[in-house]
Amino acid sequence: MSTLCGVAAAVTVATAPLQHQHLRTGLVLAGGLILIVVVFSLLSRRLDASHELGWALGPFLAVAALVAIDLLTHDAALTAQVFLLFPALYGASQLAPIGATLLTGASVIGELVVVLVQLPLREAVVDGSYVIAALVTSAVLLGAASQRHARTVAQLERLAAVDSLTGLATRRVLEKAAAAALSDADGDAGTSLILMDVDDFKSINDTHGHAAGDDVLVQLAGRVLALSRSGDIVCRIGGDEIAMLLPGRAEASATDRAQRIAAAVEHEPFQLADGTELAVSVSVGRAHAPAGSADLRSLYASADADLYATKHGGPARPGPREHAEDQA
Repeated sequence: MSTLCGVAAAVTVATAPLQHQHLRTGLVLAGGLILIVVVFSLLSRRLDASHELGWALGPFLAVAALVAIDLLTHDAALTAQVFLLFPALYGASQLAPIGATLLTGASVIGELVVVLVQLPLREAVVDGSYVIAALVTSAVLLGAASQRHARTVAQLERLAAVDSLTGLATRRVLEKAAAAALSDADGDAGTSLILMDVDDFKSINDTHGHAAGDDVLVQLAGRVLALSRSGDIVCRIGGDEIAMLLPGRAEASATDRAQRIAAAVEHEPFQLADGTELAVSVSVGRAHAPAGSADLRSLYASADADLYATKHGGPARPGPREHAEDQA
């Protein structure tokens, strides 16, 4: 809004010498008034959330200033009224629907004041109808476009955060959650990570088709979610690999959870779309990091090494805690 006010102020001051003598003083005063609103708007943008009222008043003060300009200069020409479009356009493009509606309404009221005070009624009705029609139409069209853009952005953010097949969170969510959990120096229990993948998943796809593989992943996600607790983050990393982040969970808790997940998968066959019952097993790896001692890369590497050892029956590699103790 400060930019729009600045344009209005610059045009007003620049054209003052070209106006009739009796308009010049009013134009300069009006330009100064707009400059005051510009300064206020710039200052209000620096206010924090506790001063939202002051921030919100800026656009409405701009409407008042524009009306005052036209009254000071005794100018009700369309060239004087055109700047009342600015607040409405600002509201439609920058504010929530309720704010945009209020600001557009304020601009309409301002237009009515300008024409009804200074013009004969018939002329005021004609000029006001043209300006208000342009003002409201522009605000509605721009507001609709802004809302479509906002919905598109929200949908893209949701798609980036949720796996379309399983409904689990994506790796992007895992990275953000892990960064927050691992940087929490006050979390005495530390952070645990569980990784799992489906044994012989390629054989399932080759034998029963990729649709069957998708069914397995969806059902696996459901069983893992059923064993999650408040605060846990369950993500699909990619392919058939699923991760569970356990912020504030001790290593023993991660070990117990990993065993329960493996048992839950093997306990009951998976149902394919054609009615086939398919026995499925998963390999599970886990790792634990004390608070502030590891990043996601090292935590993931340790869990992946444990997963590999479990799948191939070899000895588990040391986790982040053991690495940290070795380096101490």
